[in-house]
Amino acid sequence: MIVITCSVCDRRTLLPLTMVHGLERRIDLAGHVLYELTYTCWCGAPGAKVVKGP
Repeated sequence: MIVITCSVCDRRTLLPLTMVHGLERRIDLAGHVLYELTYTCWCGAPGAKVVKGP
């Protein structure tokens, strides 16, 4: 489960990982690992969230 805040319906909600349909690994300028998750909200709007990795 991930916590998202939808930019369309403005709801803060939990989404199961089955609603996450993309995961991209990136490294920022400081060398930290970041993951960008793309998902579909309960309202049907697409969105993305960047999460700091371990």
